[in-house]
Amino acid sequence: MGRHLLVFVSDLHLTESLKGPRVAKVDMLQRFWSRIDAARGAEPAEICFVGDLFDIVRSPRWLEGSRRPYHEPSPASVKVVEEIVDSCLVREAPFFAKLRELCASDGLRISYVLGNHDRLLRFAPKARRAIWKAMTGKDEDVDFPSEKIFPEHRVLAHHGHTGDFICYRPEGAAPIGDAIGLELIVRFPPLLRKRLEVPDPGELDDIDDVRPIYAVPAWVRQVGEYKKGIIGPLHSTWAQLVEEFLDNQFVREWMKSQKQGLFGFDPGMQLKLLLELSTGRIMGKTQDSRLTRVYRLFQHNFDGRFAQRAAERLAEPKYHGLQYVVNGHSHFPSLTPLGSIHGRSGVYFNTGTWRTVHQIGTHAGGRPGFLAYDAMTYLVFFPAGDALGREYEWWTGAMVGS
Repeated sequence: MGRHLLVFVSDLHLTESLKGPRVAKVDMLQRFWSRIDAARGAEPAEICFVGDLFDIVRSPRWLEGSRRPYHEPSPASVKVVEEIVDSCLVREAPFFAKLRELCASDGLRISYVLGNHDRLLRFAPKARRAIWKAMTGKDEDVDFPSEKIFPEHRVLAHHGHTGDFICYRPEGAAPIGDAIGLELIVRFPPLLRKRLEVPDPGELDDIDDVRPIYAVPAWVRQVGEYKKGIIGPLHSTWAQLVEEFLDNQFVREWMKSQKQGLFGFDPGMQLKLLLELSTGRIMGKTQDSRLTRVYRLFQHNFDGRFAQRAAERLAEPKYHGLQYVVNGHSHFPSLTPLGSIHGRSGVYFNTGTWRTVHQIGTHAGGRPGFLAYDAMTYLVFFPAGDALGREYEWWTGAMVGS
């Protein structure tokens, strides 16, 4: 068999109950497939989900019991994972039915690489089996790796979170992002709604779409400034959640593990500063220019990390002969030339997301602002003998509402 058509997408973040994009996932899949089917030739295409197809961490179901996604995996936590997956499969049934239809017609094969929001699938074989059956129709045990090499296409695919101190810890340990996602982001809208004496602002549920994750405090601050009648309850709610978060045993232990000597401004201190700047106690005294400088510093450090890490990985002996690195995670698509690696022109791709993004903007120098849009990105490596002689295409788009 010759080189087949290979597609990469990431970060769909399917959930059982949280707010989704305006365009249904099955409709996005239909539009996407029409182009893939026309270009795949006689062989089935292969789609690789490069992590975070499911968002298991940010599920309100965790709050119904004592187990948390950042606790050590146990039979009780695995059961919660299974319940979340089952509910997601029901909610997105049309999407999975379409995938099964394409697989059954020999038009499609599927690969799955784990990310940080679906990392707990590593400990849940029953949930993995249910997902595989929903996607392919095959009722069989399956493993989802953390990275995958496609030698015919010279591609290394991984989710990308291993370079993000918020979302990764070595040896499979729970990252601080799990606690941020559940204890701050998931808890915030329902707790605030209980305290409001004005009509419910629907924007509260958009907190789940804020990217990067460190921008959440700025988004909370913005909502409080622009929505009349909620600033008091919002400040007290957010301050309570931040205080409880910083007092959480898991968070305290993580902060302690990040210390870098007596004078280092370590990741734990950085995170604590951002959260304290966003609370009601400090917020009123905080100048917009100071906040903007802090967020711009974080963004600068965040943006360049993925491409640099891609170049470093391609230079490792075990990846010799590969030319491309593909990951998602940030929700911000990119195509970056890396220079010559082992005599080839290396390229780094970020596959963005298929969901809504509220992206922070800091270049104007005033108060950080946000742009909301529905995003869709995919990367296609074409089969051998493509009629147009294409190696790959990288497509990204955004839909902004009025």
